[in-house]
Amino acid sequence: MSSVLASSLVHAEQFKGVDGQTVELGPPKRVVAVNSSLVEILFGLGKGDTIVGTDVGGTYPPEQEKIAKVGHPYHPSVEGIVSLKPDLVLATEENLTPATAAQLRSARIPVLILENSAKDGIDGLKRRIDVVARLFNVQEAGKRMTQELDKQCAELGKKSSAVKKKPRILFLYAHGPGEAFVYGKDTGVHVLIELAGGQNAADFTTGTKVLTAEGMVLASPDAIIMLNRGLEAVGGIDGALKLPGVALTPAGRNKKILAVDNSIRWVGPRFPQFADAIFTAIHAKPQQ
Repeated sequence: MSSVLASSLVHAEQFKGVDGQTVELGPPKRVVAVNSSLVEILFGLGKGDTIVGTDVGGTYPPEQEKIAKVGHPYHPSVEGIVSLKPDLVLATEENLTPATAAQLRSARIPVLILENSAKDGIDGLKRRIDVVARLFNVQEAGKRMTQELDKQCAELGKKSSAVKKKPRILFLYAHGPGEAFVYGKDTGVHVLIELAGGQNAADFTTGTKVLTAEGMVLASPDAIIMLNRGLEAVGGIDGALKLPGVALTPAGRNKKILAVDNSIRWVGPRFPQFADAIFTAIHAKPQQ
């Protein structure tokens, strides 16, 4: 990460976040990690036991369920974080507003902001892994994690290149039958779809956009993916088919609607596994 720099000191290092603010510390012992991909990185590096607080957006690993929660991933509680007495708040830039970060710093809590978890896909993920590994002085573990990502992505690339046509895949984010959004470019989901060898059917937009029947028909997805909890909230596949325009698409007609992990919007260490599962489901032959 070009905007995160480290320089050696006697007992600590300086790390500069993407917000231009610098923290100086040795390996942290009490971390509040806001963003589920950071939680997964910390556990993957063997530092999960340093996490004393996290947001409610994570589902993995199971051990994270026992960690104190500090609220919504986009609106964490300042009071909740302060009460945990962390020696570092580690977050990505989409999760902490400048005002929230300033409040925490005014309470004399170091805050390190890393780049958006959807930026640059797997390359951005590897940069965040590298920073976290250096932060905890476990560079070899970080190197192994990035090498494993490279290996998994290479295997996915081989499978995808063997398929002549890229299916059009659309992600629907739904809270219930009356509210749904599509995810376009510059999102973690866009990265996921491309990793799975597909084409984002909502690449006509950037970020999120409210679902409309007209937009869904124009997108004409071959498959639709939804969070597990989103698909459950709309009443399963039958409920999803009642969302605006869905029944008029190839995905709707073929009931090609797949449930995916609830944390999938943030690019994390399991992304190649998610993508591989989607690739398999998309290309599975219909049951006779």
